Amino acid sequence: MAESLDTSACCGPGYASPAEAMRAPREKLLYTIAIYVGTGIQQPDYLATIDADPASETYSQVIARCDMPGIGDELHHMGWNAC
Repeated sequence: MAESLDTSACCGPGYASPAEAMRAPREKLLYTIAIYVGTGIQQPDYLATIDADPASETYSQVIARCDMPGIGDELHHMGWNAC
């Protein structure tokens, strides 16, 4: 029989309120999408990891990216950030 995986919890800390989140340690990485819709650029969209640590040499830069396999994948509709 196959083992059951617990998929009911997110990996992040989670907070009870916005005020509680504001008291938490500052995030060091940000994850967002980079889309080319409406730009005339014919390249695949991508997920970007951005350095948000002011003490880092790469602060405010995209430090990693995950390119989508095709052009026009409409990444903004895929729920990539849903827990």
